Amino acid sequence: MRMSKSAVQKLGKRLEVPGEAPEEALMQLEELLIDYSELLTAARGVIDELCDTLDWPLSVTHRLKTTDTLMQKLQRAKARGDSTNLARIQDIAGIRLSGNITLIEQDQLRDWIIERFEGQGHKCSVRDRRTDPMVGYRAVHVIVSIEGRYVEIQVRTLSQDLWANVFERIADIFGRGIRYGEPPDSGGEAVGNIIRMMEGFSARLYEVERLAYTDDAKRDGREATLEAQRPLLAQLREMLRTTEDITGRLST
Repeated sequence: MRMSKSAVQKLGKRLEVPGEAPEEALMQLEELLIDYSELLTAARGVIDELCDTLDWPLSVTHRLKTTDTLMQKLQRAKARGDSTNLARIQDIAGIRLSGNITLIEQDQLRDWIIERFEGQGHKCSVRDRRTDPMVGYRAVHVIVSIEGRYVEIQVRTLSQDLWANVFERIADIFGRGIRYGEPPDSGGEAVGNIIRMMEGFSARLYEVERLAYTDDAKRDGREATLEAQRPLLAQLREMLRTTEDITGRLST
């Protein structure tokens, strides 16, 4: 089934209403996600071909939002007064590339991704969350428009990826909305302090990563630049182990 943009928008309006969604609407949403799944498979193929040409330590994953996740996203937006058009949501289908790369290499990877998809006639746009972070989250997002649907390709350095994984675990504990600047479901001001601490940590990581743009770093090479990040990465890994341990205890 190929739903028109107007039909998808109408479906979103039905799903953003809190409560149990009509069975017919849920079936339509599942069929829409089949379209996105096929789109995601094709886009992943393009990314895999690109990565095969590179001798870089990259990890590639992909995911499709579930019906529950999409409905929660729509309903959160409705509750904020920011009604969302389902047809314009850009992260239903997502691919993530991460690795021990510098910011300069991140820029190169972004450009190569755009070149590959635009070479196939698809339009691309970029959202640079490095200079405009959301609650400390930093990455480069390439949004690819394919036949009226979108695939979001996240390009992260190792520091950005580890930070995001820690914050995801914190959100699992205190409420997914904190990723978008919403108040936590529990914990109050104590959680607010944790979020501010994470935002500060993100800023420190970014400053260290920016060493790649200095003359000294270019002369000493990428390994010297990456070496400067290792103490902060060690702290992030310890934070990740701690939050995963807390999440595990809460789920038992």
